[in-house]
Amino acid sequence: MVASPFNNYYRFGRFIFALALLVAFQITGVLHAVPGLLYIIAIYGIIALVRLLITQEVLGYFDFVLDIVFISSLVHVSFGIYSYLSLFYLFPIFFSSIVIRAKKIFLYPAVATFFYGAVFVLHGALSFKENILNILLHTFSFFLIAFAGNSMNERIDRQERYIRSLEEEHIKMQGYERLYRVSADLAHELRNPLASISAAVQFLREGKNSIDFVEMLGVETSRLTNLVNDFLMFSRPSDAPKETVDLSGLIRIIIERLQTEKKITADIENDITLSLNRVYLDAALNNIVINAVESARSLVTVTLKRTKYYSDRNKDGIVLEVEDDGPGIDPSIRDRIFDPFFTTKQNGTGLGLAITFRVITSCGGLIVVDSSRLGGAKMTVAFPDPK
Repeated sequence: MVASPFNNYYRFGRFIFALALLVAFQITGVLHAVPGLLYIIAIYGIIALVRLLITQEVLGYFDFVLDIVFISSLVHVSFGIYSYLSLFYLFPIFFSSIVIRAKKIFLYPAVATFFYGAVFVLHGALSFKENILNILLHTFSFFLIAFAGNSMNERIDRQERYIRSLEEEHIKMQGYERLYRVSADLAHELRNPLASISAAVQFLREGKNSIDFVEMLGVETSRLTNLVNDFLMFSRPSDAPKETVDLSGLIRIIIERLQTEKKITADIENDITLSLNRVYLDAALNNIVINAVESARSLVTVTLKRTKYYSDRNKDGIVLEVEDDGPGIDPSIRDRIFDPFFTTKQNGTGLGLAITFRVITSCGGLIVVDSSRLGGAKMTVAFPDPK
């Protein structure tokens, strides 16, 4: 019928209402005038407390019928003395009209009318015209408040749908904006090597044969090929076929491949596997380690382990930490390092870390940039543990 938070609020409010009613009646002396009210409120309060502490399912028909029966009992015991107690019928009727389907919104007004009329029958007061008018006016009020609650609920639903549609449209526009920006950056990156190739071809057509022009063609063609391949990897990481990858072994291979005069220390837990595309994962993690090596002064540390650290600390995770003792990442650009074509390197394409981010996040992982205890940068990559 309704979401869990509303369940708790309603049940808690009902219990507080019973306590408040008990205290108010005690202070005003109502309980002394009508002793039966004490037992009714006490029984209702106990049932409300049990429903609050034990019951976890959504609000059901029993909850609202219980409230109507409780109010009818108050009206019955205090009949002819405290007529204002019948106003309490409006609360369960209103809230029930919010949480049940529109076709059933008049169910509880009808139930309330039945119990309210039954009170007059039990007291033999139905023969008086003013009592019949009283019941008719209450009935009208019950149905009117149910209709008002349902109308408000429909309006809230429409507003929520409208807000969701605006949010979805905003997300789409952000995606288009990002696509336009990436396309413009790609065109800019392609234009420079194409200009060099065009110039070399023009010189060759003019008969100015030179090994330099041939080498230029080779270098720029290779640059274009790498740029296109990197962009394809960036744009479609989720389309790549998956396989079981020995992550522990892959990290060791990457470290061996990048061993230079700078020291790389490793603390790698064995037998950690993931179901991912090996080529894409290799490229993504290689970019992280090679950036650390290039930035480090003398030391890089690589740690791979299973731990509770993940987006939810109550879940098991696989965490890779790569730290260096270099100058670190300027805080002013920390939020941009994963943007396509953003680079601080003179000859960089700006797709390395963008590919890393896309590959890791597309398979449910996350990557965090922070300061290292070594003084440089720290990259933390976390995956949910498949076990």
